[in-house]
Amino acid sequence: MKKIISIFSMVMVFVLGSCIEQNYPIWEGAEVEFQAAVVTAPVAGQNYPRLTVGNDVAGGVVNLQVNLVAEQRANDETITYKVVPEGTTAVAGTDYNVSGSFTIPANTSFGTLSVVIVDTGAIGGSVDLLLELEGNATILPSENYKRVQLRITRPNPPVEEEEGD
Repeated sequence: MKKIISIFSMVMVFVLGSCIEQNYPIWEGAEVEFQAAVVTAPVAGQNYPRLTVGNDVAGGVVNLQVNLVAEQRANDETITYKVVPEGTTAVAGTDYNVSGSFTIPANTSFGTLSVVIVDTGAIGGSVDLLLELEGNATILPSENYKRVQLRITRPNPPVEEEEGD
């Protein structure tokens, strides 16, 4: 008898539980985020990751994937970004060049932000470039994944050998 009551109780839970209307909220916003910020741990004490690139990077360009977290758009979307002075020691025109905007093509979920890295030669050390997505009128930057820092390394100059006697 206890088995029958247990089975009956379980059946009733499933039958009655399936009749409960589920109203899950649907997010209808639109954001952009750096893919590198999503998959790379942030720098200690900061809310953004640091990617290291050489100043002699192949082709002189670093491409950063930016994700559109929303329904794909029927038209191209121009997204703006800025260089954040706090967190940037690189000099525009000397260490890097950026345009300040890029496009997410129509009917896609990804865009590419390109940073031209200037080959300053073997002078040693490194400089940092902190980028922050700004979005546009209808697409906002993700608060958690809107920043990425590039550490541009420069090889040390060759050691000059002293002539022996």
